[in-house]
Amino acid sequence: MSHESSEPEIVAAKCQDMESRWKAILGLEASIDVLRISMEGVRTEMEASTRRMLTAEEKLNALAADVVQWNKAKSRVHYALPKAGEFIHRAIWAKGTPERKRLDEFFKNPIGPHLPLPEIDQVLEELQIWRKDRQVFSAQGATVHQECKSIVADVESALRTLRSNAAARPSKKKGATGAGTKSKWF
Repeated sequence: MSHESSEPEIVAAKCQDMESRWKAILGLEASIDVLRISMEGVRTEMEASTRRMLTAEEKLNALAADVVQWNKAKSRVHYALPKAGEFIHRAIWAKGTPERKRLDEFFKNPIGPHLPLPEIDQVLEELQIWRKDRQVFSAQGATVHQECKSIVADVESALRTLRSNAAARPSKKKGATGAGTKSKWF
């Protein structure tokens, strides 16, 4: 008789465990969505940075070293764009997989207390696998996002330096030309 009274308690505890695991998965998925949206913005910034052109005056006055540094920073974008695109694609795709849809339906129409223990254990195991998968994916996305943000910052920094040096160069040329002329006359 004690076996009968403990089974509903075990089922109730396991159902509670299922619910908490599902909520953890939903939290991870929300984080992944936020990361995906941010990644889309960073991807747009990276794409724009590769299309950015120098003005004629900047080309004329830019230091060769600055142009090399800017082009080097921009070349990193080409390696990061596919990573960003893959993360975005996988983040969207993950919510539409048959497994994910099945779990979503399971929790929309809970039948946990009516499931036999072996099936509850199977759902718990599936939730654990899905949660670990979401954790790994979220960490990978965070790494790619950080890399992309760093690349955008490097490109912007190189461009600022290039533009600053290019803007200062004409006045240095005028000063150098004027100073050279004055010394010849005196």
